[in-house]
Amino acid sequence: MADITIPQGDEGFNLEFTVTEDDDTAFDLTNYTVTIKVWHKNLIGSLVVDSACVVDVAASGTCHYVVTDGDFDSAGDYMVELELTQSGVVESTRHYTLEVTESPY
Repeated sequence: MADITIPQGDEGFNLEFTVTEDDDTAFDLTNYTVTIKVWHKNLIGSLVVDSACVVDVAASGTCHYVVTDGDFDSAGDYMVELELTQSGVVESTRHYTLEVTESPY
């Protein structure tokens, strides 16, 4: 089962994330830029989404990405990673699995 499931072609809603440390405490996102990176599970190296996230409450590690038109037009399995950047330091979060379900329309 995927961490995130969304319908094919939907847009305008938030994918919400809470970034945590290894001990499951909140990762403080103060002064970090957060970028979402999404790729097809079997097509490493070809990003479907590479965009900025909005940090909601930095001290709580919460952020979101607003899904836009064209992000998930193809049903299938994807991988998601958040890239955290601060003063020349780049850190990546754990990978999330995302399933885009086929739309009947």
